[in-house]
Amino acid sequence: MELEKTYIFCGNLRLRRERALTLADTGERGLQAAGSYLRGMPFHAFTFYLIEETGRYSIRGMLEEFRARLEGDDGSQRQGVLTAVESCVERLEIPDVIERKTMLLMKLTDPEKLLPRGESFQIEEAKGKAAEDLAAAIGMLSFRAEEIKEMPHIALASEEGELIAMAGFHAYEDDFVEIGNIGTAAEYRKKGLGMQITSDICRIGLQKSPNVYLFVFADNEAAVRVYEKLGFATVERYGFVTFQW
Repeated sequence: MELEKTYIFCGNLRLRRERALTLADTGERGLQAAGSYLRGMPFHAFTFYLIEETGRYSIRGMLEEFRARLEGDDGSQRQGVLTAVESCVERLEIPDVIERKTMLLMKLTDPEKLLPRGESFQIEEAKGKAAEDLAAAIGMLSFRAEEIKEMPHIALASEEGELIAMAGFHAYEDDFVEIGNIGTAAEYRKKGLGMQITSDICRIGLQKSPNVYLFVFADNEAAVRVYEKLGFATVERYGFVTFQW
């Protein structure tokens, strides 16, 4: 499977196996479709993979199988989120869609555009609660407090020592890294802090792998422009579909 076209699915299989429940639908010709559910997210997180020959595919049956296998599920209706490359999402029959958005998978292709090293510092365990509070105030959609301990996270602080910007990783492997948990407190925005801390976390990422990725919603035009100025280019488009599960 090509990484950039199956980025989230491959991540579940390769990097997050202990948290992922993955199911496959096979027929006479072999694999037709596969789906993966990622535990521990602040929402019910699904991703799917289809082979080209499958055509259109209803995920209703696989969703029911997920429900049956997930421990502690009471069978009640709730919202789920499905993320997959757009060419796959267009062939999926997803029940009870509430909203569909587009995410851009961007890759750092020109590191020379990164800003010089700033005054960011690594978030130590003692500052973990402050980082969680900042993430909550910013509204980071995919933030998990455990990631602060699992992978490097950095911050910028005010003169009083208050955390005002942070950045970290969602994946931190030799093959590739994915930066994430990037945000700035509302009262400190439009001061260049976002560009600085993104540059700093990218430099840390490049020490681990030459392949640095990130996700950003396509309608967040300001963020997209910042990433492009720092040397990122869009390499794939993903659907982000909210549905009633």
